[in-house]
Amino acid sequence: MILTQAELTARLKQSPPPVGSYLLCGEETYLRRAFTAMFREKLLTDPSLNAFNHIVREGEEIDYGALRADLETPPFFTERKLVEWHGACLTSPKDEDFENLAALAALTTEDSGTVFLLPVSPEGLDPGTAKRPSPTLKRLAECFSVVIFEKSTDAQLVNWLSRHFAKAGVKTAPSVPRTLLARAGRSMDVLANEVEKLADYVKAHGRDTVTEDDVAFVSVSTVESDAFGLTNALMKKDPAAAFRNLAEMRMRRVEPTMILGQVSRLYGDLLSLALLLDEGHTPTSAANLLGMNGYRADLYVRALAKYSVPTLREALTLCADADKSAKANFGGDSYLLLDRLIARLATL
Repeated sequence: MILTQAELTARLKQSPPPVGSYLLCGEETYLRRAFTAMFREKLLTDPSLNAFNHIVREGEEIDYGALRADLETPPFFTERKLVEWHGACLTSPKDEDFENLAALAALTTEDSGTVFLLPVSPEGLDPGTAKRPSPTLKRLAECFSVVIFEKSTDAQLVNWLSRHFAKAGVKTAPSVPRTLLARAGRSMDVLANEVEKLADYVKAHGRDTVTEDDVAFVSVSTVESDAFGLTNALMKKDPAAAFRNLAEMRMRRVEPTMILGQVSRLYGDLLSLALLLDEGHTPTSAANLLGMNGYRADLYVRALAKYSVPTLREALTLCADADKSAKANFGGDSYLLLDRLIARLATL
């Protein structure tokens, strides 16, 4: 089933929290991490027993055998046990993956005393939305309790900032939350850090209220991007957004080869899908043949209205040429090559 954040919070307030298998996904990394911490706080009540009752594993490929052994082992001298798997890649799961995950989820009965937690990043799973979940998420929701942490609205973030400032022990002028949001962007990780900085700053100066002047002096202006910001901008042929996202990735020192790989895969997937559609396949059958997430395939089909097959071939040639240049110019400025590539791709 798909739960709201409020429903998950209500479950975690029970004593002890109910057993079960939970999938935490979506773009809001801060909330996925925060709720993972809440699970640990509520379930792991005796630190001396954590070595037995808190199992954390990670990897793109899930080791179903190891997880089964973890889940089948009962809690040790306590009511609850927590098993976590991080970093799973569920972009194109096979039927056997769904079957294995369902079998693992079935082990978390009330008698087991165990909670299985599966937090997945946007790179590992495209969940769609709560109102329109992706086909993969629908199948996972048959055996997991799923929460999609979607990007918060501005109103939600303003309320959250007000509570966060209060928790930090400071007051704010009424306009401060929105001013901070406009300046620092919508990343909750960034905003949480800015709140702590502002609270420390005003306290150090003997004050208890944050003003707009404090925000302008202390907070750093942030350029935003999301996990698929660059490729989404390229699909929309939006050069300004593409360059904004590329600049932010450069600022974060994202490896240029990873960026080029992401861009190359976009055009490779678009071309493969376009060729299958030209052969008479339906979007669904084409997505199945390519092992492509149905939600993403739907996005790509809409994007293909702006591209011809020759244009997509040209885009892949440009990506291949950029890759050759980067390898031939080892030690050079690969970001400069990416700038030139994006300039060409965004205007094809």
